[in-house]
Amino acid sequence: MQVGSLIAAGYDCEIFDAGPGRVVRRSRDGRSLEREAAVMRHARRHGFPAPEVYDADGGDILMEHVAGPSLLEETARDPGRAAEHGALLAGLLRQLSAVRAPGWLRAASGRPGNRLLHLDLHPGNVLVTADGPRVVDWANAARGAPGVDAACTWLILATAPVATPELAGARAGLLAAFLDGVDPDAARPHLGSEAARRLAERDLPAGEQDAIARFLADAGAP
Repeated sequence: MQVGSLIAAGYDCEIFDAGPGRVVRRSRDGRSLEREAAVMRHARRHGFPAPEVYDADGGDILMEHVAGPSLLEETARDPGRAAEHGALLAGLLRQLSAVRAPGWLRAASGRPGNRLLHLDLHPGNVLVTADGPRVVDWANAARGAPGVDAACTWLILATAPVATPELAGARAGLLAAFLDGVDPDAARPHLGSEAARRLAERDLPAGEQDAIARFLADAGAP
């Protein structure tokens, strides 16, 4: 696909301008993104606010250019809205839990269920637009029990390093409001396996690894 200038770069993908209202999401290592594109199409068909996908070819997805700050940026800008933002995250997961996963989607290991899971739904992956939130980065999507998604978000909110004092101060309110909007008892049994997956898939700094170990002990996670 023809691309223009680099707009953003993430953990494993880069985003390029592709003309008015469009971008290309390109994998850094050339892996195919066609499954990810199909997941976004499925989520959107079922009313979930995923970006619109126009085409997919190997390592490229041609998709809607979602214009707006991330929920993480909005929380840093206005920490007083942390509880509102935590409730928004919980609402998005409740909405997603109503979407049945397509049969071809891989199952989350050892966590049976038939719901569509994002498995990386955190404030950095929610973009705030004039038309409401959009959830991006579906690389980890799988099918399984909704409690798995809640556990993943809970773990990230509680342990991911923050870049500013404003975000550090907002963490408690964000997390409390999130937990008020989900079922912590359904999520807790999955915290240990989600922590293991996160540690295996990412080269986390020692400080975050220590934070995860402390969190699991405090949460009484299996």
